[in-house]
Amino acid sequence: MVPVGGTPAWQPLDRSARRLRLVFGLGWPLAMAATPWWLGQDGLGMGCGFRALTGMPCPLCGGTHACAALVQGDWAAAWAANPGALVLLLWLVLVAGQAVVEGAQGRRRVARWPWWHPAALAAVGGGLVLSWVLRLTGLV
Repeated sequence: MVPVGGTPAWQPLDRSARRLRLVFGLGWPLAMAATPWWLGQDGLGMGCGFRALTGMPCPLCGGTHACAALVQGDWAAAWAANPGALVLLLWLVLVAGQAVVEGAQGRRRVARWPWWHPAALAAVGGGLVLSWVLRLTGLV
C-alpha cells in the first residue's frame, strides 16, 4: 500500500535488471568460493599492476588471499592478508545479498539499504585506505 502522495517502498524491475541482479548476487559468492582454487593454480594470477609499476602494494594487495581465507573460515588469516580488503569483501557480500533479494522478488527497494548509507561507504573506503597506509608505513 502506498500512502497518498507518497512513493512506493518497492518498484518493479524489468526482466533484464532482474536477471542482472541475480547473476551478480549469485555469481559473487561463487567467485569468492573459487578463490582458494584460483590461488592454487600456477600461472593464472595476473599480479598487481600498481605494484609492478611502483614497487609498492596497492590498497587491494592481499585481497585475493583475504577472500580465500574468508571462504575457508579463517578470519585471522583474512585479517592478516589485508584488513581493509576484508571489510570490503564483507560489504560486497551484503550487496550481493541485496541483489539476490531484489532479483528474486523482481522489484527494487526505493529506500536506501543501510550498507549504502554514506557513513557505511565512508567506513568501508576509510578502512581500506587506513589499512593501506598502515601497511605502507610498516605498522601492519
